[in-house]
Amino acid sequence: MMNAAHLHLVLNHFPIIGSAIAIFVLLIGILKKSDDVKKVSVLILILTALVTIPVYLTGEKAQAKVEGNYEDVDEEFIDAHEDFALYSFIAMDIAGALALVAVFLYRKPKTLPNSFAYFLLAVLLIVNGMMAYTANLGGKIHHPEIREDKMPWEASINPGNEKTTKEKDDDD
Repeated sequence: MMNAAHLHLVLNHFPIIGSAIAIFVLLIGILKKSDDVKKVSVLILILTALVTIPVYLTGEKAQAKVEGNYEDVDEEFIDAHEDFALYSFIAMDIAGALALVAVFLYRKPKTLPNSFAYFLLAVLLIVNGMMAYTANLGGKIHHPEIREDKMPWEASINPGNEKTTKEKDDDD
């Protein structure tokens, strides 16, 4: 059985990838002047926004599962990830709501105007950046290789009292 932490880890890639695909498809629709392609990007955005809901809702349970239970989890990033995830979740839901409005306003035979497509593209670029930043913060919780402060082999405690590579560099 999949627990909340596992579900969160499985689903958390969809908002970033889905919004990136929506951006790509929307750009193609704008460049090709294809209303149908632009409308497909709107549908992709709606689906992505819907998937973002369980991603956000499983975050709290994932936090409870990992906090204090694993040595290699850096808990200092959990609160930052959680805080920014809320902003990203709200931004994605606003983008999804805009897409839902577009579905109803620009049904056949109406065309999706370029002004709305450009506006949606700008919103999508912002949302995708926010989702990527949220993912980066989340990755730092359990992936020391993406942290800027230290690598796993750079121990904070030096049992032999020898200088680390960083300390040697600082002395030079």
